Amino acid sequence: MSAIASFVKLPKTALEGLRQVAVPKKRLFGTPRDRYLDYLQQHGQQVADYQWSGFVLATLLPYLEEQHQITLMDSEYDELGNFLTDSRKATHFIFTDVHKQAFLTKLDGQFSEQAMRDYFRGFNETDEPDAGKWMLDGIWAFRQSLSTLDESSVIVFGII
Repeated sequence: MSAIASFVKLPKTALEGLRQVAVPKKRLFGTPRDRYLDYLQQHGQQVADYQWSGFVLATLLPYLEEQHQITLMDSEYDELGNFLTDSRKATHFIFTDVHKQAFLTKLDGQFSEQAMRDYFRGFNETDEPDAGKWMLDGIWAFRQSLSTLDESSVIVFGII
């Protein structure tokens, strides 16, 4: 099973609306009405593309934190990220201009494909020969998304 990684730039002014549409609305008849993806598309902009499974990024995030002190899983919007994760049953983190200022240059650094492959192997207890390449591509996606940020926007990162 695969998952898609999503990097959507949103103005901070749209965050309350995002919270409101995160939980599908129950209707008297039929399935609940889910406007979450429509809201993201209407108010946001996809700013990075990642072609591999989003689950790879779930390994890359702790790798970056443990091995390079690049902490993308914590922000001033942790409560919203947790709410979206619980509501959507999919991992969400909110990246801010603070992340950009602290980590964009570090993400331009030298990363060893073999070291990342070895980390992936140990973390997931599986031998994927291309995992290092997938993780390098993930670093590019994180760097690309962070580079678009300013003080008035955030990136809603999701593994859906």
